Amino acid sequence: MTVIVTGATGHIGANLVRALIEAGRPVRALVRKDLRPLDGLDVELSQADVLDKASLVAAFKGAEVVFHLAGLISILEHDENLLNEINVGGTRNVVAACIECGVKRLVYTSSIEALMLPGGPDPITESVPVEAKRLLSAYSRSKHAAGLEVEAGIKKGLDAVIVHPTAVCGPCDFKPSLLGQSFIEFAMRRLPGFVPGGFDFVDVRDLAKGLISAADKGRCGEHYLLSGSFVSMADMARALEESTGVPRPRMCVPFWLAFPAAAFTPLFYKLSHSRPRFTRQSLKMLKDCRRVSCAKAREELGYDPRPGDEGIKAAVEWFREKEMIHPVFVSKKDPAIVIFASVFLFVCILGGIQQLTLGGWVSSLVGLGALLVGTGYTLLNWPVRYELTSQALTVRGGMVRWNIPLDSIIEVRPSRNPISAPTWSFARLRIDYQKNGKNYFVLISPAEREVFLRKLAEASPGLVREGEHLTSKDEGTHDG
Repeated sequence: MTVIVTGATGHIGANLVRALIEAGRPVRALVRKDLRPLDGLDVELSQADVLDKASLVAAFKGAEVVFHLAGLISILEHDENLLNEINVGGTRNVVAACIECGVKRLVYTSSIEALMLPGGPDPITESVPVEAKRLLSAYSRSKHAAGLEVEAGIKKGLDAVIVHPTAVCGPCDFKPSLLGQSFIEFAMRRLPGFVPGGFDFVDVRDLAKGLISAADKGRCGEHYLLSGSFVSMADMARALEESTGVPRPRMCVPFWLAFPAAAFTPLFYKLSHSRPRFTRQSLKMLKDCRRVSCAKAREELGYDPRPGDEGIKAAVEWFREKEMIHPVFVSKKDPAIVIFASVFLFVCILGGIQQLTLGGWVSSLVGLGALLVGTGYTLLNWPVRYELTSQALTVRGGMVRWNIPLDSIIEVRPSRNPISAPTWSFARLRIDYQKNGKNYFVLISPAEREVFLRKLAEASPGLVREGEHLTSKDEGTHDG
């Protein structure tokens, strides 16, 4: 029985393909460009696009079951036309191709968001009445409309079921997903804070099993909620802290402050070409704190999900194995240096503005110079981070970066050298290294000094550690 998986290289698709192979089912994966998630797997690859019905018909020939996962996920409202084109139009093509090719069952992966109405029932169940206009986002509306395309196909004789997963987390998140990217940002110390609220998290491995059960046991025309468990943002932060070893941010941004800020995030994401993290719509879902019942899937499909935080920890472990996350250390901060830097910046900025307002070309020149010095100091000294991979140590001081291959390090030793360096403390480590046959050094002051030294020694087999000294086995002690 040949099984088709659209969106096979996505997070859910990559895990579903692996689960199907483990179950001994021949898989034909519909792909486009990035094939990394399927490397080394015994699958048949088929180039097809959900927006091209003819390519789908060619790919679906001889298939008995189609899992339709391909789609666009976006939390930005201005993507509504594109969401409708891919999620609704693409599903319409999949349904038509299934009918034309005589596919025996279609399993369509919708989203819990297609059922989330403001002020709706708690917990959410499959029986919730949906008014499309009241759904929270353009993405929600597109997934609801796509579900209507499947239901229209059922009326034409197609055997299909619709499943609704919640927030998906877990391994094999190659691209990564928006949620997975947030985990990476946490591990890399790039998340300054959290918001209150929470959401239901499902382990992607349980979801994959649930999709297969829906194909085997689901009743035609039925909807099934494939949820995991409710996880508050505070609990998610704790799970990430436990699995990454990175302290969770102390700052919790209240919703009354987060919502006004979110009004400007779409423009920021557009101008910075960065992936969206949160919008007013996503904040509404977190604030809603809605539970999701998977009782129907448990009873009819034998669905048995694990706690959601296990998926979070599994995702972090997988990212670590793939070196998508690595140890990141911040600088220790001496109060005296911090106070001095703050006063220096205050004087530069305030004095610069004052000189500019006095008029005259001399005052203006002095003011502009002070502002440039203050800005330059900030750009060169904030933030300070030390990133350690299996290949190199990267020292970042604002916009300046030193990339030091681990095999080039000669010696690491304590130092009280007072010269300017990418550090906010005088409790420093001096790292001597070679580049192009010449010796160089850089001064750092990781806040977690012992952990840094241990991790550096573990990542560098060529270094021998004695206390706070690391020396190269080849070079011996360096007298720099």
